[in-house]
Amino acid sequence: MNIEITGDRIRLINTVVSDIARIIEFEKNNKQFVHQYSKDKHIALLTDDDCLHLSIKHIDNNLLMGHMIIFGFCNHNKVLEFRRITINEKGLGFGRDAIRLLKQLCFEKLRFHSLWFDVYDDNDRAIKLYESEGFVKEGTLRDNIKADNGYRSQRIYSMIENEYKPSHNK
Repeated sequence: MNIEITGDRIRLINTVVSDIARIIEFEKNNKQFVHQYSKDKHIALLTDDDCLHLSIKHIDNNLLMGHMIIFGFCNHNKVLEFRRITINEKGLGFGRDAIRLLKQLCFEKLRFHSLWFDVYDDNDRAIKLYESEGFVKEGTLRDNIKADNGYRSQRIYSMIENEYKPSHNK
């Protein structure tokens, strides 16, 4: 599926193999909150019919700023899983821009019924962003991920199509 969706400052576009090395760097820089995929895994996802691997690029200079991975395109229930996001330049609103474009893609362009994801319960910055963008907390998977220093919990968030407000993208 070829995707390009553009906002005021960024665009989401299908990832190409030449973006993968930099994306792996972004994941390493965000390893506290993002699982690490190998180069081979990323490359395999580029042709996975159930997955959309998107690069986040700056409008002005086409600079790679991050990536997103979305699953569920083979799901007959019209439910997408937002599995991953990295943003290289933090604190400048690019993450919010990317989330807004993702919602627009999911609900306006692709016409899916819902969008869901999990987030570590100690990722306060991301949780604040997601909640401010209208995502609803569904629950918590307690001690769900084994980490070096114990277990980590994950919160599940979602948005259903009738909760999506296009005005959030302005």
